[in-house]
Amino acid sequence: MRSKKLTYRGTPSEILPSILFSDYEIKSLKHGNTGHTLFCFPSKAHNWERCWTLDLQTAKTGIIKYQQHLEKDSKKTSEMPVESTVLNNKS
Repeated sequence: MRSKKLTYRGTPSEILPSILFSDYEIKSLKHGNTGHTLFCFPSKAHNWERCWTLDLQTAKTGIIKYQQHLEKDSKKTSEMPVESTVLNNKS
């Protein structure tokens, strides 16, 4: 039986210029096989890991939610009471 030689027909992905939105850099690329433009953003559904989407508006919405999440975390840490211990050095 003769084996068929398969050749890869896709092209390399092309890195496109980044988009700055609300002080956040959205990386973008053109996928080599599909030709789709993809945008990278932090995803709440994936514990704020960077994910790719075809929709720029989805990326922007994800960034807004991520920034709100960061603001909540910074408010929580600033509102936490500070514990202090006073040492008694009487001998």
